[in-house]
Amino acid sequence: MKAGLAETVSVVLNPQLMGMAAVVLIALFSPHGHGSLDSGAALVLGLLLLTVAPVFETIGDVLVGRINISFEKREKRDEFYSDWMLFFSVAVIAFLVLDSPTMLALSLVFAETNALLWLINRYWTKLSLHSAAVTGFTSSVIMVLGWSWWWIYLLVIPVWWSRLTLGAHDLRQLVLGAAAAWVPAFVTYGFFFGSAF
Repeated sequence: MKAGLAETVSVVLNPQLMGMAAVVLIALFSPHGHGSLDSGAALVLGLLLLTVAPVFETIGDVLVGRINISFEKREKRDEFYSDWMLFFSVAVIAFLVLDSPTMLALSLVFAETNALLWLINRYWTKLSLHSAAVTGFTSSVIMVLGWSWWWIYLLVIPVWWSRLTLGAHDLRQLVLGAAAAWVPAFVTYGFFFGSAF
């Protein structure tokens, strides 16, 4: 029962859905605007470059046998991180060219977080992608939309519980995953908007 609930939490609050939720909320509700783009264009382009295209790339890699979707061994995660870095870099360039600072900041946070996860995973230890995703989502929403969204940080609790319960990660890997998302969010949104809070 406990493992089943933990698995459900991991599936419902998975990294891809957390990324999509961040794009949707920031594209639709950012008080900073989107420069030359309207909210709808920012939403569609953000979803395409930051979530849909990377997910389809990963599914394609799984179908041809290049990667295993479980990513249990840290050595198997490098391919995933390098593929996603390409899409996040394209998003950064696109939103820079389109003069959309809010979506540029979000794209940079995706890229910076992915780069940190990739480097730490490659040279030190496996990190929790679930922890990074929920922390990146919650931090982005709070730092862009404001402290009235403080309650969204509570999503970190069930994600950490589920990953620990399933034995997918230890506490250190959860904390490192969260830090790999929080630090880029704090620095990037602080740079773009004068303060991350």
